[in-house]
This record gives sequence, C-alpha cells and structure tokens, in this order.
Amino acid sequence: MIIDPSPVPPTVVFYQSSPQHLYGGQLDILRFLEHYDPARLRPVVLAPAEGPFVERVRALGVPVRVQPLPAELARTGGVLLQGSPWDRIRQAGLLTPWSLRLARWLRTIGSDVLYANNRRAVLTLGLAAHLARVPLFWHIKQDLDRGRLDALAMRLMTRAVACSRDVQRAFQQRHPAHADRIGYVPNGIPLEKFSRPGPDLRSELGIPPEARVVGLVGSITPRKGVDLFVEAALRLARDFPDAHFLLAGDAPEAYQDFKRTMLAQARSLIDGGRFHAPGWIADMPAFYRTLDVLALPSRIEGFGLVIIEAAAAGVPAVRSASGGHTETTRDGETGFVVPLDDVDALTDRLAQLLADDALRERMGQAARAYALTHFSLDHFVDALTEALLMISRKEAKAQRLITEH
Repeated sequence: MIIDPSPVPPTVVFYQSSPQHLYGGQLDILRFLEHYDPARLRPVVLAPAEGPFVERVRALGVPVRVQPLPAELARTGGVLLQGSPWDRIRQAGLLTPWSLRLARWLRTIGSDVLYANNRRAVLTLGLAAHLARVPLFWHIKQDLDRGRLDALAMRLMTRAVACSRDVQRAFQQRHPAHADRIGYVPNGIPLEKFSRPGPDLRSELGIPPEARVVGLVGSITPRKGVDLFVEAALRLARDFPDAHFLLAGDAPEAYQDFKRTMLAQARSLIDGGRFHAPGWIADMPAFYRTLDVLALPSRIEGFGLVIIEAAAAGVPAVRSASGGHTETTRDGETGFVVPLDDVDALTDRLAQLLADDALRERMGQAARAYALTHFSLDHFVDALTEALLMISRKEAKAQRLITEH
C-alpha cells in the first residue's frame, strides 16, 4: 500500500487545444471532470483561448488558465503539424517563449501531470513539460499515422493510453520501442442518461411517427464518411419511401465547402422533407430516441463513442471497420461492421435493418445489454485516474520513500 506523504492530492493539468469546439475529445474531459474523485486528484484546465469548452469547465467550478498562443501558431492549433521543415523550425521558435511561461506556471502551481488528448497538444506541450519536469500524458483518440511527428510525440510523452485496443495495437506496432508505455483505457458514458425513456425529436423535425429513421452524428467532414452517408441515403430513399435521414452536426470552418457540397447532393431529399440537417443537437438522448438505425461510416475513428450512446438507447448501428469497431460492435449481434469506404456494403446493411423490424429490435436490445455491461462512466473515470496517478510526481515520490524505508 502506497501512502502519500502529502495531504494534497496530485494536481493534473488538462490541456485542450481546441476549446472553441465540443467534440469527442472535449466531451471526454468534461465527463471526467463531472465525475472525478477530488480526494484522488486536483484538476486544473489549460487552454489557448476562451470558448464553449472553457465556459463548461468554469461552470463545473474547476480552475482554468487561458494562455493564448502566438497568432501564427493559433491558426494551426499551436503545433508543428503544417508547412515545410523551415516553417516548423520557425514555429518552434515562436513556441519557445510560450513554453517558458507555461513551465514557470506549472512549477508555481505544483503540477504533477500534464494531460494532452491529441498529437497537437503533445507537440505543443513537450518543451514546457520538459522544462518544468512534469510528466506528459497522451490520451490517444484515433489511429492516424503521422510518421515522424508521431515518433517525436512518443519521445516527448511519459506515458500514453489509447481509447481502444485497435488504436493501442496500431501505435504499439508502429512504435515498438515505446510499446510498454502505451496502455489502454476504455471509453465510458453516463449510460442511464441514454437508456431512460423520454421524448424524441420527430415532431420538432417534421418526421412522421411511423417513419423509419437512419441517423449520423458528428462533424461534417470526409473523415466521418458523411459523403458515404449521403450516397447511401439517396439509394435507400428509392427502396424505402417512408425512410428519413437525420444528419446531426456541423462542419469546422475548413470544411464548410464540403458541407455545402453534401447538402447540394442531398437536395432532392431535403426538398422532399426526408433529409434533415439541423446542426448540433443539444438533447442527444432525444436524438437517439428518434432513430431506428445509426450509421457511422468513418474513415478514421479512435473508438466511436456514438455507437455506445446509441446502443444504450437500444439503437443498432452500421459502422465502418475503423478504430474501435472490435470493441463497440459485435458484428451480426449488436449491429453490423462494413469495410472502409464501401458504400455498397453500408447501403446493404442499412437496408437489411430497415426492412426487418424483428432484426432491428433484437440487435437493439443486444446492443443495449452490451453497452450497459462494458462501458460505464465510473469504470472510465477510475481507469483514467489510475493511469494519471501512475506517472504523477507525488506518486513517484511516495514510491521512493517506501523503497528507501
């Protein structure tokens, strides 16, 4: 048993590089901050700008520090991910004064762990973590190979955990020298929030009660396979006259042209009142209650948390074989897994579920039971807390004291 000589729990600084969004990475941190044990750690949030994420953190009563990046770095998220080698050298020069200020602050507050949940954040924080001698923790959310940048991130981080076994295996295979420092923490959600009965959005969106609804939720980007969803909707609409299609989400600024193209392709269904794109939906449990089937044809995914949210609501899914598919979906039992970029397979499996009420009900119930058994929020919070404490400076100090005595 390890006894911490200090009555103050370790301080963990959570860095969020994109506080202007509320996507999966931001929501993961918020869920953790809503349910962490204050006796085990003390969270502080660091961000380069104000935004909806920072507002939500402050509402939870968690301390926040906003340290703006230099303007040029802010345009790329403050990372060495874009441009030529010369551009990256110049960006590193701009990052140095920012890192010095951050290192001083980390030492001042007695930071024990610095948390980053994307590659961009690891590269941004690496110098400051080194200067402050604070362990850098990388929560890997997707399997996206960035070659030398990943190799650098691996050298900068102290320990990493992946959000799925698929992502963990991929990074361990690409970086065998660091394989023993790449762990695994399964995602979790407040299952009861999605499993309890309540109203849906059909009346609000003008969807008939008897219609069969296929939905997708996420950023409107090629990465999420929105083009595949639109093409499948156009095909399915011909064979299922009562089918409606619901796209929940919006496009980042860089993908507004892509969004316009997608809506133009779906124009015939939009004009016919069968394709609905209301933007981000605040009441996500009501969104899932509206659906008969969820589609997730992502080209790149770390886990696919929306699959679990839908499952908790009793909605089966058809998803691509991107990261996390072996954990979120039991193919043929809780939903279907289709090959990447295969719109034919996506359409066929969606059609199979739309055409068979009994199959849809059976898979939905199996999905609910699977989600309730494997993806509790309490387990996620406990596992992530353990992983963070494993590398905290206070834990290391306690280990040394026990060894010496």
